[in-house]
Amino acid sequence: MTFDMQKVYDYIDQHADEYTEFLRTLVRQPSIADTGEGIQDMVKLVKQSLRGIGAQPQEVPTPGNPVIYAEIKGERDKTFGFYDHYDVQPVDPLNEWVTPPYSADVRDGAIYGRGVADNKNGLASKICAVDAFLKVYGKLPVNVKFIVEGEEEIGSPNLEVFAKAHPELLACDGYNWEGGVKEPGEPAQVHFGAKGLLYVELECQGPKTDSHSCYAPIVTNPAWRLVWALSTLKDKTDRVLIPGFYDKVRPLTQEEIDILKTDPYNTEAAKEYFGIDHFLNGKTRDEVLRGMYYEPTCNICGLVSGYIDPGQKTVLPAKAGVKIDFRLVPDQNPEEIAASLRKYLDDNGFADVQLKVTAAAPAFRSDPHSPFARAVVNALRGLYGEEPALHYSMDGTSPMHVFCKEQNIPAAMFGATSDRSLIHAPNEHLTISSYIEDIKIIAAVMNQMALED
Repeated sequence: MTFDMQKVYDYIDQHADEYTEFLRTLVRQPSIADTGEGIQDMVKLVKQSLRGIGAQPQEVPTPGNPVIYAEIKGERDKTFGFYDHYDVQPVDPLNEWVTPPYSADVRDGAIYGRGVADNKNGLASKICAVDAFLKVYGKLPVNVKFIVEGEEEIGSPNLEVFAKAHPELLACDGYNWEGGVKEPGEPAQVHFGAKGLLYVELECQGPKTDSHSCYAPIVTNPAWRLVWALSTLKDKTDRVLIPGFYDKVRPLTQEEIDILKTDPYNTEAAKEYFGIDHFLNGKTRDEVLRGMYYEPTCNICGLVSGYIDPGQKTVLPAKAGVKIDFRLVPDQNPEEIAASLRKYLDDNGFADVQLKVTAAAPAFRSDPHSPFARAVVNALRGLYGEEPALHYSMDGTSPMHVFCKEQNIPAAMFGATSDRSLIHAPNEHLTISSYIEDIKIIAAVMNQMALED
C-alpha cells in the first residue's frame, strides 16, 4: 500500500492541540529516577498511553525502575525501534523556575517544564505519529517497537541487564534514539552515535568533624587536598594529563573531517546563548566542532566542601568532594581510564583521595551508510526539501551501545528539538511548533523505511 503522507501531516496539524495536551500530561507527572519521585505513577501513565494506540505494553522488571516494552505490527516486515526514557532530571534550583517545573505552562508558543525536551517529547511524538497513521489509514507502514526505560538520567545502570535478558525484544532495523535537533531556519541534524562516559566522585577526608579555621596551620584541609589533586588532571590548554588517556583515540579520517562541513553550528549564536565573548582557549569554529564531536574531555560537574551559605563562618572542613565526568571517544575504555586515574592520583601523592565510579559507558558509532540511515536521510530531505546535517557522533552520551553493539543495529538521533531548550536546567522548554514537527519527522521516517529496499 502507498501512503499519502500529506494526509498524515494534515491530520497531525488538525490534532495539534490534542497532541500538545498529551505532552503536557506527561510533563505534569514527576518522574525522577534519582529519588524515585513519581516513578510508579509515570509507569502507569506510559502504559496507559501505549494502550491508547492499541499496543499491549509489558512492564519488564529490572533491579531498578522497570522498562516498558510494546510493539505494533505494520504492513511491511521491517521494524522501526523507538528508544526513549520516562525519567527526568531533578528540578533544582527550584527558585530559578519562572513557573513550577511540573506545571507544563504554555507561554509564547512554548511548553515549560522538566522533561518536556528531554525526553518526554520524544516519547509523546512517537506515540502521536503512530496514532496519526492508524487514524488515517488503520495500519502502519512498518512494525514499531517501543522501549522506554526509567533510569537514563542516572546512567542507565540496569539497561544492560534488560538487554542481555531480552535480546529478542531489541531486534529491529534501526532505532530513533530519543530525538534530535533542528534549529529554526537550519537543516535537520542527524547523529549516528554518541560519546562515551566515565562519571566519578572524588572525596577527601580531613579531621573527623568541621573545625575552627584557627587550626589551619596544624590540621590537613581536605578542600586544599582536593584542589591540588584536581590541578594535576588538566593543563591550561585543556589537555588531560592522566597517563595513557589519549593512547587509544583514533586519528580522524578525511570523511570524519569533511562531514563537519555540513554542520550548521552558529558560533555567534552559541556565544550569545552562553553569555561569553570567546570559546575556551580561543577555539575557532572548526576546533569547536572537532572538540564537541571527536575529542575526549574531563569536566568538573560540582565541588562541595565546608560552609557555602551566605555570610561568614570560619571553618576548616572535615570533607571535600567533587563530581567529574569524562566524555570519551571510540576505543577509549571507561574502566581503563578509571584505573589510570586511580594510579595517577596515587603516584602523585593523593592516595588519601577516595575514588568512586558512578557511571561508565563506552562510545558508540553506527553505520551512517546503512539502509536505516538512508531512510532517515531521505525522509528528512523529502520533508524539508534540503539536505540534513550529518554527524558520526553527538557531543553527549547515551546507552546506544547496550542495545546496538551486540546485534549491530543502526541507531540515529533526529528530531526538531533546539539545543537552546535548557534541558537539565531551570525553565526547560520546547516550542509547540517543534514538537509538532517531531511528530511529522517520525511519521516520515516510518513511511520511508517501508519504501527502502
